[in-house]
Amino acid sequence: MSTTDSRPTKVHRNKSAGKRMVAIFFMKSGLIKPVRLETGATVNASWYVNTCLPQVFSVISEQRETRDLRGLIFHDDNARPHRAWLTNEFLLENHVEQYPNPPYSPDLSPCDFCLFPKLKKQLRGIRFNDDSELLTALEQTIDGLTKEDFKNYFEDWFIRMHKCIDAEGQYFEKIN
Repeated sequence: MSTTDSRPTKVHRNKSAGKRMVAIFFMKSGLIKPVRLETGATVNASWYVNTCLPQVFSVISEQRETRDLRGLIFHDDNARPHRAWLTNEFLLENHVEQYPNPPYSPDLSPCDFCLFPKLKKQLRGIRFNDDSELLTALEQTIDGLTKEDFKNYFEDWFIRMHKCIDAEGQYFEKIN
């Protein structure tokens, strides 16, 4: 390199807001509520029953026009916060039935095999300056989904459950 050559140009990027955890709850007719985990917080049973689920149940109660959650069947995965004693007690107190999952089943969460891949595809490569901007973009992306999309997620879920039953709880190839 000669002394007349200039130094290579350095590209400086704005720092992204980083990874953020958002719990997303939906039903066959559409989105219920996304709940953001505070920066630096940990998903545990205490957060789940004291922060997350009360927000979700409040929205469901408003939609049902009653505070009673009887008849609500709640499906989540086998993550520890979802199966903790504290969570089970909270759901029992609120008259919410849990849809059981086989203990070591393939992933049966519609979020994981339907919703999240679609959201990731649409939001990939976008940098957000803060959590608010991220949550707004996430909600706009979800708002772009139709009732038919959510209905299809549940139909795919039932197909996947039947596949799990047919495979006697063993893992199976991806559906598509």
